[in-house]
Amino acid sequence: MRVLDLGAGRGGFAAMLGDAGHEVFCIDRTVDLVAGLPARLGTRRHVVGQVESLPFLSCHFDVVTAAQTLHHFAPGLALTEIARVLKPGGYLAIAYNTRDDTVPWVRRLIALMREADPDAMRGDFGADSVEKIAESPYFGLLERRNFRNWMPITRQGLISMVEQRPAVARLDPAGRGRLLREVGALYDQYARVPDPLMLPFQTSCWRAEVDHSKLAINYDFDDVLQIKL
Repeated sequence: MRVLDLGAGRGGFAAMLGDAGHEVFCIDRTVDLVAGLPARLGTRRHVVGQVESLPFLSCHFDVVTAAQTLHHFAPGLALTEIARVLKPGGYLAIAYNTRDDTVPWVRRLIALMREADPDAMRGDFGADSVEKIAESPYFGLLERRNFRNWMPITRQGLISMVEQRPAVARLDPAGRGRLLREVGALYDQYARVPDPLMLPFQTSCWRAEVDHSKLAINYDFDDVLQIKL
């Protein structure tokens, strides 16, 4: 399929699409990131641009993907443009990774982190932007599937993950030190040395089929002027 990846960044998701045999185009607003994509992906189909004003022909792509990026775009403008560049019957596909808080030690980790950042490790990350698709007249039935992935993490890796949160970095040295010590103690309690802890992630995936009917001019209106070019 011909696929457009929105906010491709360094091309990690686009590389997986390419490995699966798809013809992948990327767009990102950061010049330096786009400049590095040909070396990683082996193609030159990638542009610097805004998703709200896509520099592509109408009905050009089979699928448009947004992996961890949809919330960065203005929905009122971006969804119209995404619908425009999709072929009839094409799909918008979205993926978001979140920590899976059904595991007891992860719930305790979340409780610790929310002392510094009330919004830390929200299980519904990205859900607000997905709701805009359900409300959009340019897309049909929204389907969702969830997948669980287990990632090994070391003691230092867990501490670093917490330490890099912006809200944690803003804590005073004493508060930050106390939080990181508690995270280390949590790891020590649950890990079975020498094996690392397994950090569960949930990947939530949505797809919606494009509906071009609302993009077409309804010629029954009396105030339509047709100009043939």
